[in-house]
Amino acid sequence: MQILKDEIKNAIIEAAVKEFALRGYEKSSMRDIARSAGISVSNTYHYYPSKEQLFSSLVEPVCQQVKTIFKTTMERSAEDGLRNNQTTVFIGNIAEVLLGMDNHQRRLLLILAEKSAGTKYAGLKKEMITSLEKHLREAAGKPGIAESAESRDYIFQIIAANYIDGLLNILTDFRSRKWAEANLKTLLTYHLNGIKALI
Repeated sequence: MQILKDEIKNAIIEAAVKEFALRGYEKSSMRDIARSAGISVSNTYHYYPSKEQLFSSLVEPVCQQVKTIFKTTMERSAEDGLRNNQTTVFIGNIAEVLLGMDNHQRRLLLILAEKSAGTKYAGLKKEMITSLEKHLREAAGKPGIAESAESRDYIFQIIAANYIDGLLNILTDFRSRKWAEANLKTLLTYHLNGIKALI
């Protein structure tokens, strides 16, 4: 009997990931998830009392993993600056961990970043951008005489958002680890050359 219960739970999880990836949290329903899983709605509620709890059970581990990646990488890079190649290490470490995710984790990360509106996780992508932007500001040091901190910080915000969007696009179109690494290296080179021109 336990095997059957595990099979049902796995069917719900698989259907939920599919629905959330396709429609996003707000437009998905427990009815659609149950239909996709091939079970009754009441049975779905037996395993997960609400759509919110189902969503949280799926994405919380990946959310914590991403937050930890950014936090520990920020801490490691805080001692050094861009002139010593620390931004390459910072962004490279983040990309390395994200590329190391299996297909299921990568799919959940993309749901978190792009399809979590209406949940407490909706701000994760913004947190990723803010962390990268903060690192760029710290790595660059004080602005030169000819530029204002406000103007430079605004540009760093755009660069950080652009890089995170590019990273998520590569993860969305993931073909192989080698393919993703090559594209991330190109993306990183492009951004670093632009950043270096600002300091």
